Amino acid sequence: MTKAVTVRVIGGASGEHAGQVTVAHSGDSVVVSSAKGARLQGLRFIHSDGDADLRGRNGPRCLEVYAGHLTVESCFLTSRVGSAVMAADGGSLMMRRCTLKGCGRCGLICVLGSWACCESCELSHNALNGADVQTGGCVVLRGNRVSNNLQTGVLVADERSFVHIEGNDISDNMRRGVTAQKSGSFVLVSNRIYRNKNIGVIGIGPWEDESEPLKIEGNLISGNLSSGLWVQKGNANVINNVITANGESGVVAFGCVLRLVFRDNVIYGNGRTGVSIHTAKEAIIQNNSIGTQHISLPDAFHEAFLMGRHDRLGEQSLIRDLDEAVCFQIVRACGQDRAGPNSGSGLEVQFSQALVTDNVIAHSGEAGVLMTEGSEVELRGNKIYGSAGAG
Repeated sequence: MTKAVTVRVIGGASGEHAGQVTVAHSGDSVVVSSAKGARLQGLRFIHSDGDADLRGRNGPRCLEVYAGHLTVESCFLTSRVGSAVMAADGGSLMMRRCTLKGCGRCGLICVLGSWACCESCELSHNALNGADVQTGGCVVLRGNRVSNNLQTGVLVADERSFVHIEGNDISDNMRRGVTAQKSGSFVLVSNRIYRNKNIGVIGIGPWEDESEPLKIEGNLISGNLSSGLWVQKGNANVINNVITANGESGVVAFGCVLRLVFRDNVIYGNGRTGVSIHTAKEAIIQNNSIGTQHISLPDAFHEAFLMGRHDRLGEQSLIRDLDEAVCFQIVRACGQDRAGPNSGSGLEVQFSQALVTDNVIAHSGEAGVLMTEGSEVELRGNKIYGSAGAG
């Protein structure tokens, strides 16, 4: 396609694959688009052949967009020998409510300075990765299901590649849920990453002084066969995640030459150590719950507590004169902790420099905090209790 046309199926429920028109083809690809503003809606595209020996930019694919901009909505795309969708050579792609499934390689490939956005799509049961971003690709994944791929759910590689991964379900992939290998920018926010057969999330690099930290925030990382999160070499901000019930350690940070920040996370019920820091130059471990969950009181308790400030209760009310902000803090502090032991130590620091402050480290299967010779650790304001080994 070289013109800004719209190809759609008339009929079928809005937002569903209409299932009335199937476009099947062998050869290099089914659709090649360089148009600016073309649109495909409600079609099934099946790519049945192609040269399986070709790789990368020349590999077989069902749909390719280059140079122009293409919008694809409510379509099904598959390639039996290649990938479902390829964005390359500066192409721009918007996909909504599509299925990229059952491919001989990847669901989505974005390379060579291209941009792609997938919203509310399914990328599943592909022979390699659900989404593959390399050599300067830029991808936004929002609200998708990425599952049952035979390699990794989402793979990002190369310092020129940029990804924003938000609000997705990434599960049951045969290797890792998400892998970032020295990506230029990596944002992982508010995802559910679970039951992958290796590590849930692995971030390797970047490690240059001017590089942007990996941002890993507000995710649930649970039930992965190996560790929940692995950070290696680079710098990262790991904030407000729940990391639980992974087969090995909750968090592993190894060989990091820049600052690592772990703050406001809940890390419990993992098969080995809660948090393991090894050969890190500067690690900040702050305000985490390791081996325990804080269960807040229901809103009804908050409301009942605030009723005590009402004038009708008279001057004898002890809390009548407290302002609402103070009441909120009191109620929040009156929650309860629920034990969720990590099987190994709560926190392990080896050959690293670390500031460990204001954490709760509880119910560890071994030591609460384990520090090896060669580490410089400052402990300040922590609550460490209930460990099977030394505190």
